[in-house]
Amino acid sequence: MGSGCFKASAYEPLVALDEQPPGPPELQLRLSPVLRASTRPGKCSVQELDVVLQCLEGPEGQAEYLVHWAARQTPKARSGLVALLQRALGRVFRPCALAAAEALKGKEEGAEGVELGKLAALCEDALRLGQALRSSTACACKVLSAVAHMPGAGPPSEYVVQDLDSIVLLFQRAFIGQRANAAKQLHQLRELEAETGLPPVQEHLALLGGQAKGLLLGMLLVPEDKPPCTVVLAREGGLADVAGQLPESHTSILLPYFEDATGTKTVQGRRVEGGEGHGLRKEFFTAMSADAQRRWGRLSVASDAFLAPGLVVCTGNRIKLQALEAPVSELHQLLMAASNGDRLKLIFGTGQECERIVTGSMPMPGGGSSVTVDKAFEENWAELTLQRCEVQKPALPLFEFHRGTGQQWFSSHGNSLHDDLRGESLAVRYRTFGKLLALAVANHCKLAFALPLLFFQFLLQRDRTAKLDDLKGFDNALHASLRKVLKMKPAQFKQIKELEGRSDLTREDYVAEQVKAILCPEGLDEVRRGFWSVVRPEVLQDITPPELRQIVCPTVPVREDMSVRQIFRVVFEDDVSDSQPLVEALYAVLDGLSKTDKKKFLMFVTGIEVPPEPGTEQLTVQMPFSAFSKDEHVEMLGKLPQAHTCTNTLELPNYYESLQESGRYEPQEGKASRALMTELKSMLKERLCTAINETDSYELDATGAGERCSTPLVVPPPPGPWAGPRPVTPSFSKPQPPALELSKDTSRETDSSTSPSTMTRLRVKDSLERGSSDTDSGNQQLSSRSMQSLRSDMVQAEPSSTRRMDVDSLLASLEEETVSRHSPSPERPKRMQDVDSLLEDLDAALMT
Repeated sequence: MGSGCFKASAYEPLVALDEQPPGPPELQLRLSPVLRASTRPGKCSVQELDVVLQCLEGPEGQAEYLVHWAARQTPKARSGLVALLQRALGRVFRPCALAAAEALKGKEEGAEGVELGKLAALCEDALRLGQALRSSTACACKVLSAVAHMPGAGPPSEYVVQDLDSIVLLFQRAFIGQRANAAKQLHQLRELEAETGLPPVQEHLALLGGQAKGLLLGMLLVPEDKPPCTVVLAREGGLADVAGQLPESHTSILLPYFEDATGTKTVQGRRVEGGEGHGLRKEFFTAMSADAQRRWGRLSVASDAFLAPGLVVCTGNRIKLQALEAPVSELHQLLMAASNGDRLKLIFGTGQECERIVTGSMPMPGGGSSVTVDKAFEENWAELTLQRCEVQKPALPLFEFHRGTGQQWFSSHGNSLHDDLRGESLAVRYRTFGKLLALAVANHCKLAFALPLLFFQFLLQRDRTAKLDDLKGFDNALHASLRKVLKMKPAQFKQIKELEGRSDLTREDYVAEQVKAILCPEGLDEVRRGFWSVVRPEVLQDITPPELRQIVCPTVPVREDMSVRQIFRVVFEDDVSDSQPLVEALYAVLDGLSKTDKKKFLMFVTGIEVPPEPGTEQLTVQMPFSAFSKDEHVEMLGKLPQAHTCTNTLELPNYYESLQESGRYEPQEGKASRALMTELKSMLKERLCTAINETDSYELDATGAGERCSTPLVVPPPPGPWAGPRPVTPSFSKPQPPALELSKDTSRETDSSTSPSTMTRLRVKDSLERGSSDTDSGNQQLSSRSMQSLRSDMVQAEPSSTRRMDVDSLLASLEEETVSRHSPSPERPKRMQDVDSLLEDLDAALMT
């Protein structure tokens, strides 16, 4: 604070020195203690601060007088007034913040988002100000905000009132947890301010830090009368697919859904996945970020295990396709349709594979065609039989890696918006990306990649034009080259103009064009148009480019030494807290994960790999599974952890209790033995790594009203992680049929009218297909966070024209299959079910 609040520049009063200050003459006498104290703000005693607060009481126009006085003063004098008022406000708000934090201690715990109104009721008494302090704090905040907006003001951080910022952050969990009710939150905040006498913080954003500003912007950007916006798209969808679904003139809370042909829920007439809530919001912004950088389009796949040799021959740098009579192979058709720039992945019957880029095609004499690729094939590949082909057409990335900043910047396509073939689609995508930035703020979400600070400077300062000096620190090599152009001799510059076909440019004009093409391409204009079409300028007047970048871009990298306690506020529910050895084991396992596995864990519990700002989100650990008999505890040891990305909730089986109750270790009181802790950590790490590595996407959970996932889906163990050297109890080796149980989940932010659904969805990665013998013992539970349906793989494997997915008949078949395995007939003895045979049974059920 102090004299560093303002830039060192020539003193120019902001108002005429002879202009009379507002208010009655005696106001100057009343405020003289304030003006004297502003000359030495850091040395004022507590009693002097109390006198300052008393001088600011009442409605006599003290704020207007002090603002007028500050506008006539030197930067140093203004700086002293700012520092004095910050100390005076700290004198009032610090005890309130501490008391409110004590009143809320432990009250915001739990997986569900706590309503702002409930938290406000708990700390109203702690935050309530007397009538005199209400007027004095309101006056001080008004003066500080006005001075912060004066020309020549210093960095925004110099005006932050730390204790007022702390009060706003007390309600962080409510702001984020109940994001779908922005209008309700704003109403509850205003009620709290009216009841306690706190200044309207939403009107004094200049006095808050970037994190608190981001919380309040989520409410201020969304109009109170606008409902949430529902968006439905495919998992591989992009910005062009959602352009028509996003609001045109305002931001809103998003309710995204991903399409699934076999989903149990219907939204806007389309079947969608069962997951929803903030987890899907984060995944939506991750998917849109990926589309903005995507260099290749959607994957087209065709395979033919019975393709006759010689029909497709890879020789030299050509793929020769012989003419075929009906029926035509899908693989042959896919290659015939390949065009310039397509990326091919070819897999042969021997297992060999390669990737090539198509550079051309031409018809062959006598029929068929020849596809030219960028690299020649091995000599002996002409004799191989092609069995599978994957084709991806080139896409146009909006952003690409920029070497100078190490971050993303506009791609070369950013200046191709006038192209007849692709210009309009590029413009739509850039404009939609601009809306996406504003929606990220409103929905408390982040992009999956970082953009340089310069991007946000140009975004917020709409009238700003690019200058040569803007290249400093952005692209130093280009900056140096263009400076040399300005010093070129006329003959040298003439050669450059002739080379580029521009004879009408001066050196200054040439440099200005180059700078504009790099820093302000046509794509930036569309991004600005999309962003400001849904944002009211007055809402962002106190938001700086660095703060906006912090709000919408990932700024915390994942490191090897990063602890989960550094990322989240970890909350253990009561039953977990009572099992301290399990808590210790969990921390040890999580802290010991590699950087790659930590990203997978973040994906598992939050839906994205990007960590949140430290301390801004909560990770709740629960133990919802129950076991009573010895056999149930044995079964518990095989279960995998689950997660709910909507609420950052990790659900753990109580391995510690089950290791003792199953008979593997004697029951222990107090501190667990070293052998038990070693086994507990080993088992927890094994199960958790399997959950985060062998499962992906959504989801076992089904959406329902008033229910939550409580019954696990149990399947035979995957190979590999389960084949450890540890001894197995006799009960594990008994043949057991797979128990298929349907589980339900509560939608945290869905309409209560949504009917419950019990459709389970399972996705096992290719690694599970390595095979498992019938001797693999124990039933294992696959994670509900990330188990997409096997049906997606089966739909890919079978032609859509030969089968139709019927969800009801699938459920009936699965239930019938489960019953039959629980009640084996004498003719067919009960046997252990491995993964492969289970997949065959599921496939047969799907075909029914």
